[in-house]
Amino acid sequence: MEKIKGIKGYCSKASNNSRLLLTAVLLVYALSGCGYTLQTKANLPFDTITIGSIENRTLEPKLQDRLNRALAETFMEYGFRIVPNARYRLDCDITNFSMKTLSEKELTATEYEVSIHAVFRLLDAEKDHVKQIIADNPFVTSLSAVGTLQTIMSGKELASEKALKDIAGEVARRIIYEH
Repeated sequence: MEKIKGIKGYCSKASNNSRLLLTAVLLVYALSGCGYTLQTKANLPFDTITIGSIENRTLEPKLQDRLNRALAETFMEYGFRIVPNARYRLDCDITNFSMKTLSEKELTATEYEVSIHAVFRLLDAEKDHVKQIIADNPFVTSLSAVGTLQTIMSGKELASEKALKDIAGEVARRIIYEH
């Protein structure tokens, strides 16, 4: 009985090693064939950018300041340096901001949708060339808010911050992968 027990222990160790090896091979195969690559700072098309004018053509106050902050944070997260006289400058026009009701309960709105439209342009100062990055695509987030007007307004602020962060991320990704 002692020998059989030893053989079973050996077989289970070999089986565990085989499983581990098979898992490692499958993981390497899956990651190499899925189209994803690790992006580093060396892969950026350029390393400095200026955030130029952001024109708010909506009635929503301070939207341009909040977008400017979201863009700066996002570009720094992606490895860009924000400098005042960079070769590339990003300009933007915020063309629409809306908040509409999605659902209501007992004649009280409970779900809302915040939508922001913006047009982004990347200016290359050396070549005097302008490339449109995003052409007035809507960025939409939703929120659930019930209660006081103050609760609804704070929910609107959070939803619009999320939409602005999404916009900034999309702009950065398009510059990296399409430039």
